[in-house]
Amino acid sequence: MNTGRKLLVFPISLLGFFCISCVEEFNARVENIENLLVVDALITDEFKQHHVELTRVFAFGNDEPLVESGALVRVLDDTGLANLFEEREPGVYSSQNAFAAEQGKSYQLHITTADGKDYRSTQVILPKAFPVGAMSAKPVSNENGDQGVGIFLDNSSNGADPTFFRYEFEETYKIIAPRWEAFRFQVVRNAPCFEDPFVVEIVTWEDERRTCFGTAKSQRLIQNTSVELEGSANTNFRLHFLAQDNYIISHRYSINVRQYAQTQDAYSFYERLGDFSSFPDIFSQVQPGFLEGNITQESNPDEMVLGYFEVASVSEERMYFNYEDVFPGEDLPPYPSNCGTLGNPRLWPPGYTCLGPGDCEKDCISSLIEQIMTEEVVYAATKEADTLSPYFTWPSPCGDCTKIGSNIVPEFWTEE
Repeated sequence: MNTGRKLLVFPISLLGFFCISCVEEFNARVENIENLLVVDALITDEFKQHHVELTRVFAFGNDEPLVESGALVRVLDDTGLANLFEEREPGVYSSQNAFAAEQGKSYQLHITTADGKDYRSTQVILPKAFPVGAMSAKPVSNENGDQGVGIFLDNSSNGADPTFFRYEFEETYKIIAPRWEAFRFQVVRNAPCFEDPFVVEIVTWEDERRTCFGTAKSQRLIQNTSVELEGSANTNFRLHFLAQDNYIISHRYSINVRQYAQTQDAYSFYERLGDFSSFPDIFSQVQPGFLEGNITQESNPDEMVLGYFEVASVSEERMYFNYEDVFPGEDLPPYPSNCGTLGNPRLWPPGYTCLGPGDCEKDCISSLIEQIMTEEVVYAATKEADTLSPYFTWPSPCGDCTKIGSNIVPEFWTEE
């Protein structure tokens, strides 16, 4: 939903765990921590419906955050124009109308909860927009000495003011099943101790099973700033690293980068969020108020509120590369399934014995049919002159790419 959502979920769950496992010296501070309001709110300069998510910190025994329903949510600009939000699903409030944050304007989040408490954010000005800089893929080694490919950005604001950015990305990659065959198994009959008890036919696939596509989203906090750099250039910033043996770069790989131009305060909040998650002993080093955001309760400014109201400018850019472009002439990374050894499961059980029609005494299960029906194997070849084990097989992902991806080609995908 919100682009900031996954970044704020971490401290929520961590504080929930904190309630259960806290050391004695913190008991007075966290006694009512499950009552804290958690706000996840981001608006951007994209013309769309924006979203605000409201929850409460985990209560004891709950695996999920408690949603905050029945609130009145508004975003006001500095002219007094209000964008109203309505609860479309429990705890998720969507703007009634599409809108875009505008340059030169400031915005404030207003929340009135069902129990009548009023919460306000500070006034936040939309930062200047910057396009995503030049993107490149280069062979590099990471901090551990592992060989791979780095995704780099070169950004420049062409000005003297420092810039602050947060990044998210979505990677999409081509998967080619290395043992694909045009044929598949079809179970015709599986009726032990009846006539023709085990019958399997070989038929053609009805849809694409050789080439698929996988998708994954970034799962870590990525920020960059030009502070302490000459001018406002962010050059050769490594956004992402992929090990050379990572199968997702085996053929064609694409990454779509979303760049959020942030305020300095937002940058600092997310930076502290990253620090919060990196402490080796969180219970001895982190107090509940550590992640103070920019939202307060009107009648009680000392009440802790978790979360942040962010206003950001967004730009996007997509890049493609092939494995050969970065590692010419080198072997492809290993496929995620072992596709080097053929299977040969039995069609007929080894001790198949019948006492009468439909009355199987023992060994009544066809290993081949069982593996076909549980989609563990795909057809590899026919074993001539062997009626007991007439077929060779591969593990399903080796010949059916839909086991690890989708056979629907993404609309944005290109091969050039």
